[in-house]
Amino acid sequence: MKIMVTGIGGVGGYLASVLCANYTGVTLIARKKRKESLQKNGLILHSDYFGEHAAYPHITDDPASTGIQDIIFVCVKNYSLEAAVSAILPCIADHTIIVLVLNGVDHAAAARKLIKTGHIVDSTMYINAAYNSDYSIRQMGKFARIFIGSDNVSCNEKVYTLLDHPGLKCRIAEDIQVELWNKYITNCAYNVITAYYESTIGEVFKNPQRLTEFRILIEEAYAVGKGVGVNLDADLTDTIFQRVAEQKNKDTTSSLARDIIARRQSELDTFSGYLVRTANELNIPVPLSEKFYHEINQRIKEIQ
Repeated sequence: MKIMVTGIGGVGGYLASVLCANYTGVTLIARKKRKESLQKNGLILHSDYFGEHAAYPHITDDPASTGIQDIIFVCVKNYSLEAAVSAILPCIADHTIIVLVLNGVDHAAAARKLIKTGHIVDSTMYINAAYNSDYSIRQMGKFARIFIGSDNVSCNEKVYTLLDHPGLKCRIAEDIQVELWNKYITNCAYNVITAYYESTIGEVFKNPQRLTEFRILIEEAYAVGKGVGVNLDADLTDTIFQRVAEQKNKDTTSSLARDIIARRQSELDTFSGYLVRTANELNIPVPLSEKFYHEINQRIKEIQ
């Protein structure tokens, strides 16, 4: 089986480590300094959940040179999706399964506009992972799980069999849209409020006003999810709030907050822009989400 992973950051690097621990024939797509590091040192994982791992898969910055693949994992940021998919198009045949491991809820539709053949399986992954300055992967916490789903039962089963190994719990979702929105709603609150205040979630919870705003952001995102027709649980907002409240380590920011603090390209449009635009199209009021989105955007523009 020929397996490819593009996007070797925290999520993609961890997923690739699990794949390399169980299969040969894994190719990683990487460029510039990341490619040089992977070729020299291998794919190094430091994981609380999966342990210490080193793998030495094939590394290339030219996906087309590897030929047709059986399964391709796309683990890039949403703003890199078009470029990443365009690069792997020569590797896709009718039988190829493309697994999208991204944030947000609209990436499958965006990818399908570019991918004219093959089978797309969507997913959402729960993990706390990032890459270090030496491009090794650091995973924190005793969990790493992924929900997958599409309308093709056979493809779902193939991906499940490929992924469900020690180090990664895989589940086939009854409704992948529900799973995508469950995580997305959390991100629309968690990522956005920590980015807005450039703080940890613990600092949010210590401040009564910010804590109230956190709950409002959850409720606004939930309203949009219901508005687009996703079958979300009635008590989901309480579930999300309690899950974050019970989080043991609150001295953490979010990927969006870290990018905003560093003044680098971010997924603000994924976690907030898409939500605000969709709410406006559906005439659903999301005043706090809109306020935070526009003020963070203005902050970015002033720096630029």
